[in-house]
Amino acid sequence: MIYQYNFGGRNVNQFPGGGLGCFLFAILLIVGGYYLLQGLYYLLLWAAPALLILAAIINWRVFPDTLKNWLRTMESSPVSGLISLALAILVFPFFSLYLFLKALGYRKLEQMRREFGDRDGYTRAEEEFTDFEEIESTPKSSPKVEEEIPPPPPDTPKKPQNPYDSYFN
Repeated sequence: MIYQYNFGGRNVNQFPGGGLGCFLFAILLIVGGYYLLQGLYYLLLWAAPALLILAAIINWRVFPDTLKNWLRTMESSPVSGLISLALAILVFPFFSLYLFLKALGYRKLEQMRREFGDRDGYTRAEEEFTDFEEIESTPKSSPKVEEEIPPPPPDTPKKPQNPYDSYFN
């Protein structure tokens, strides 16, 4: 049994205005999102040169790494590589923000490497390798496996024949 609760003569699950209200709300949401992205685009358009310079100052390796990733994409699937290049040009302000955030991420990753790598005085650069020694190994001893299959137990009672067995043959 399904119960519907009415408060003030209106169903709780109902959106104000019905289907038309939902449609108008969706249109307002799309228009508001458009204006929000447009304002962010113009703001980043003015900040893009500064973001690129800051990205180069923070970690210049972002630019060659991005270029290598793009070339790798061009080798594996040229169409998606060209589409990503076109998007990077069309939404250049967002791409410059991406490069800036990537440079910040590289810097944070480097800080974490230094912090956790130097904890016990151990760094990868100072790692010393030992000489290679070949050690003879012998297989572990395994329990003896019986070579013969044990015979079945002698007096096993036979089941009565099922009349439905002929249907499955």
